[in-house]
Amino acid sequence: MVGKPFARKEVALQAIAYGNVSVAIEEQKMMDLTTNYMGLSLNNPLIAAASPLTSTLKSVQRLEKAGIAAVVLPSLFEEQIRQEQEEQIVLPKNNLFPEVTSFLPAGLTLERGSRAYLDTIGQVKAAVDIPVIASLNGCSEGGWMDFARQIEQAGADGIELHIYYNPPSLEITGREVEDVYLDAASRIKSSIAIPVALKIDPFFSAFGNMARQFDEMGVDALVMFNRMLQPDFNLNNMQVETAWPISKPGEIGIPLRWISVLYGKINASLAATSGAYDHEDIVKYLLGGADTVMLASALIRNGADYVSVLLKGLEVWLKQRDFTGLKDMRGLMSQRSLANPEAFERASYIRTVDGAKKH
Repeated sequence: MVGKPFARKEVALQAIAYGNVSVAIEEQKMMDLTTNYMGLSLNNPLIAAASPLTSTLKSVQRLEKAGIAAVVLPSLFEEQIRQEQEEQIVLPKNNLFPEVTSFLPAGLTLERGSRAYLDTIGQVKAAVDIPVIASLNGCSEGGWMDFARQIEQAGADGIELHIYYNPPSLEITGREVEDVYLDAASRIKSSIAIPVALKIDPFFSAFGNMARQFDEMGVDALVMFNRMLQPDFNLNNMQVETAWPISKPGEIGIPLRWISVLYGKINASLAATSGAYDHEDIVKYLLGGADTVMLASALIRNGADYVSVLLKGLEVWLKQRDFTGLKDMRGLMSQRSLANPEAFERASYIRTVDGAKKH
């Protein structure tokens, strides 16, 4: 794969030799950033993840103008749907979602409800030309899962299912936790025809095996990873507090590792999320094998127009290395591309530890 871009460069040089400068310029300008994400054709690999920036039509239109390839609408929570079904908020007995009221994105509150969510899907779809992906957050059994069909009927191009289940119990086993994820994903996937992405946590004892099970049940994409709400203690008022889980630059290690491991081994698309703040972070994710990179924190900090900056940086990086597009470089540094991946990972670990000792 590495040799292809240089062949393209030779065409341009030959065109110059024969006096066809216009052809040469066109050859040099061509840069294919297109990608495929869970069956959706995208103009580039950048997707706006669920955040306040995707909660209004105006902000979505601004993201599209800046060059974003697709958007994920803010999550509709299981509790919101239950509120309408039962005319009151009834949290599950095991308190799976204690964070729900503090986590709801700005502009999408419990009062708006599911009807408004469906209307939003239709309005955004009518106003933009990029794929619009809805988002559901939940995991317990119940009628809320039937809402996926209404999302499909509203015109969403896909659904991103957020499963947040990390019970602080000493009785629940790892197998039971895994079954909750598998059951929720299976129910949603079997109920609709549009593609389903699964945004999950990395906290499984054997994440690779879980990824394979999701892939075998037909999940169309894996989004790695959820940013779980973490508690903090306010020492002034002695209260437990939570904050919006904005990532920090450079927090790409865990998703980068698993994307690099899974690339070429499963059929599901691989989407990276967490810590992508500049074009080099995006490049690293793509080299690992990601089909797309989800952006939230970087856009919240820098604004929607920052998308064009990231795309320009990506293009420059590719051109400087004579790549003609993403297909030439995706997965070049994945585990599958290494002669002895197991030995490489162990050797990298040893070198890292040894380097720390020397400092």
